[in-house]
Amino acid sequence: MSRFSLGSTYWIVVSSFLVLVGLACGTKESAPEPSPAERIIALAPGITEALFDLGLGDRVVGVGDYSSWPPEVEHKPKLGGLFDARLEVITTLQPDLAILLPSEEKLRVQLDRLGVEVLTVRSETLAEVESMIGTIAERCGVVERGEVVLERWRQALAPSPIAGSPKVLLSVGRDSGRMADVLVSGPGTHLDELLGLLGATNAFADAPLDYPQVGLEEILQRQADVVIDLQPSPGNYEKLTLDWQQLRTQTDMAPACARVVAGDHVLVPGPRLPRLYRELREAILSCGEQP
Repeated sequence: MSRFSLGSTYWIVVSSFLVLVGLACGTKESAPEPSPAERIIALAPGITEALFDLGLGDRVVGVGDYSSWPPEVEHKPKLGGLFDARLEVITTLQPDLAILLPSEEKLRVQLDRLGVEVLTVRSETLAEVESMIGTIAERCGVVERGEVVLERWRQALAPSPIAGSPKVLLSVGRDSGRMADVLVSGPGTHLDELLGLLGATNAFADAPLDYPQVGLEEILQRQADVVIDLQPSPGNYEKLTLDWQQLRTQTDMAPACARVVAGDHVLVPGPRLPRLYRELREAILSCGEQP
């Protein structure tokens, strides 16, 4: 074989190798990005609130029965709840995107069969809520607005330790006059994390569940400095604090101070958590100021 033939063969091999390397390194055309969704549904209140906070309210065509903020949601079609989603209503609305929680798996499967795109997000922890907001902003084409919302979020949730590291019990489900079977916030929840940012100790930080149901005896054993009843619905809040005051007359193991923090935002993991953060701080501080 001639020198020319050998050289030609060499360059053919080298060229073929370079082509293969180029393909492996991504010279192929990437898949097109999905177009911004124009007809969005969400059942979870926290997701709905994030959509409106991102300026996407005009694209929301349906919300869950328990969504109450902002006031504009009252004019949106109601789609049911976690266990009773109204698929026939959803079908009529012809959404092009549904944003769901992992717990809404049954609905996800149903929507997948209908050809509706589903974006699944998590919102149990502060980091997950922050990620949820960013993910929705990116998918819906409002990245710049998302950055503004998230910067405001981070500033509002900056650590603000309270002196003395008070031990706080957060009740998330209790009727006035009833001191048994109290639902409390355990470890790893966004409520537990808010207490941590305040330098407070969660009285049930070592509980085996995220939201354990506990009795009066276990509550007394924890010897909390402060108890805060979180109430999402209107009610007689004086009776709630009176329960703890009466308990203090019976045992010195009862919490020294009780407060109620109320509103439709207190149990919703969404963009209004900074408001709850401020209210928890004010409630704990007010206990320290009492005579």
